[in-house]
Amino acid sequence: MRRLFYRLTSLKAYRRLVLITLGAIYLNIVSGALVRVTNSGLGCPDWPLCEGKATPPMQFHGLIEFSNRVVALVVIVAAILLAIAAWRSIRQHSKWLFRGSLSIGILTFMQGPLGGLTVLLDLHPIAVMSHFVVALIELVILVVLTLETFEITPDWSPTPPRWLPTGGVVLAVWAWIVIISGAVVTMSGTHPGSDNVPRLWNLLDAAYLHVRIAATFVVVLAVFLLVLARVIRPPQVVTRMAWALVIVITAQIALGEWQWRTQLPWWLVLLHVCVGTLSLALTAGFGWTLVVSRRPARRLR
Repeated sequence: MRRLFYRLTSLKAYRRLVLITLGAIYLNIVSGALVRVTNSGLGCPDWPLCEGKATPPMQFHGLIEFSNRVVALVVIVAAILLAIAAWRSIRQHSKWLFRGSLSIGILTFMQGPLGGLTVLLDLHPIAVMSHFVVALIELVILVVLTLETFEITPDWSPTPPRWLPTGGVVLAVWAWIVIISGAVVTMSGTHPGSDNVPRLWNLLDAAYLHVRIAATFVVVLAVFLLVLARVIRPPQVVTRMAWALVIVITAQIALGEWQWRTQLPWWLVLLHVCVGTLSLALTAGFGWTLVVSRRPARRLR
């Protein structure tokens, strides 16, 4: 144990833990979506045990729900180690990176009782949405920590215009709204998490709103990227992130149309959530490179 704590004093260990925690959070979101789309949310009707036992019953819904709890445990362990590594290796070099790492630990510990409350409330839509939103907040923070600790925040030369950081914030917030509106559609449709769970809204109205929010985001993003490419000439890493974002969002649009035309099969809805979460992470990362575009390049060590 002492040897482990000694290793957590290096920047290299901190960087690894940032990546591990980011991957664990993404997997946790995906496993939570799997629970919802397979209607396994009450596969374990109590918490933290499953039907009063430490192991789930050997049946489909119980195993799916319990697997999400196992992934959540991995996130908790990773978040604890990340906070320790941040205290021992980052605190003296960047207080705000340390605070960001500490916030991951706090939010992760919030997720435990919030997940339990969601089960005890029989998957009330507001509780489910709150659980999902906190996970997305953690994901975005970890994307920023990854960019900063691996120094993937390029030096813009010449210094870009003052409106560029604002554009980054707008894109990230807009992408967030798109994801949340999509979650509202899921909670209003055929996959609310379990049988006899109340829907959050009317499916057609929720889908109508979501499609229009997503369409306006795509139009604004396309115009923004065109201006960025033709007027500002961004660094190569920013161009690559923009192309990755375009590819992922194109796939997301195709999946959304496909799932709607095929009556929302659970596996397509799951894939749509996975790609949508990835698009939020990419947009957050892309937006962050714009937010710090006027800041001088910094190095941790």
